[in-house]
Amino acid sequence: MNDHRTSAHTGTVYVAQRRLAVGMTLGALAGVVWTVAMICTLVSWMF
Repeated sequence: MNDHRTSAHTGTVYVAQRRLAVGMTLGALAGVVWTVAMICTLVSWMF
């Protein structure tokens, strides 16, 4: 019975960690896109 409870809990933690990893990846990607857009904007203002 303890094994069943532990595996159900572990599965829940795994799903939460996976969602967190996906969210952090999307956030990092958005940051990179924003940075590239700002650099392109600044470069276009110079010329």
